[in-house]
Amino acid sequence: MRPEARRVMIVGIVCVLVVVLSLLLPTYVFEHSLVNYTPSVFFNVMSANLDGLIGTLTGNGEAFESRFMLVVMCAMSGAALGLCGSAYQGAFDNPLAAPKTLGVMAGGALGALIFVVLLQDVGPQMPGGVSTNSQMHGWLSTLSPFEWLWVQYGESLCSMAGCFIVVGIVLALTAILGRGRLSNIIVIIFGQVFAATVTAFISFARYYYTANATAAGIDMADTLRAIENYTMMRSFTYNDLLVVGVPLLVCMVVVLLMRRRLTLLSFGDDEAAAMGINVGRTRYAMIAVCTAMTAVAISFCGHVAFLGFISAHIARRIVGPDFRFLLPASLFTGAGLLTFIQYLCQSGLPFTDPNSAGTVCSVVGAIVFLGLVLSEWGKGRSHGWK
Repeated sequence: MRPEARRVMIVGIVCVLVVVLSLLLPTYVFEHSLVNYTPSVFFNVMSANLDGLIGTLTGNGEAFESRFMLVVMCAMSGAALGLCGSAYQGAFDNPLAAPKTLGVMAGGALGALIFVVLLQDVGPQMPGGVSTNSQMHGWLSTLSPFEWLWVQYGESLCSMAGCFIVVGIVLALTAILGRGRLSNIIVIIFGQVFAATVTAFISFARYYYTANATAAGIDMADTLRAIENYTMMRSFTYNDLLVVGVPLLVCMVVVLLMRRRLTLLSFGDDEAAAMGINVGRTRYAMIAVCTAMTAVAISFCGHVAFLGFISAHIARRIVGPDFRFLLPASLFTGAGLLTFIQYLCQSGLPFTDPNSAGTVCSVVGAIVFLGLVLSEWGKGRSHGWK
């Protein structure tokens, strides 16, 4: 077995351990006195969580279901974002390329902003007196399929649409300026410009609704603050797992099947074309698939797309630049890292809560990336980057 393949296997095993431990370990440990967490209490909690996990997997663990769904969604979204990070960097042959830097995350925030400000009251509204799950399901059963889809996933659909619109605008402007060719650095510049503009729009909208502090305005300001802070804003059901999991798995398989093309693109456009690769078509296809993956992930799990950037660099440091090994390593790294960050948010540490994964991800990612720069690139090692 090649050393790179062995490292990928080790990264995969670590990822599985992180996911399993995040399901079994006690949460909110730091909200209580650590003295109370004696070994017997600690293992009793883990035993209860194990029973809950087994019950959930066998269809009898409703109490543990929400935690199970959250961890599974984190693992899937992290895997998709980690894979996107390496795929974007390979498609553009640029270590700065990532879902966040290309404007995908800004587009998702823009779509969510439009939904909250303009479209939240469009379509059927929940009648008064609906307070229990059975009443909710009863009302949902009266809706048409399109109404049900809008009520359940309206904000996520708008967020996904925003991702594609912004990426389309960025690519169109780049192609115009580059006379039909995609300029790597201009794509990143336009993505950052859009990200800054969208953040300014959200800040202005939140300021407006906070200044006009009616009861609805306060609710609107809180919702906009959640968008601006990139929080994970929903609990998950089996329907969500199906809606998110199927497109993510399909897109991940497509990206993994294109790993040879990415390896050839890393040699440069001219060399890749000489080897029989249609550079433009491959690059556009990769952007489309990765944008779809990122849009689905951040629309349901919050704006944690910075994870794709940092996971790609961590995986590259572990297995090297060969995309045959880099892509699966990035997938495992992203899954494990986002799951670990979400568990930290549920540990009761100061300034964290279950909805702060995006903010914590940015902080942890920045610290890890700075450590990589200081420990590796300062020694002249570029891990395959020119």
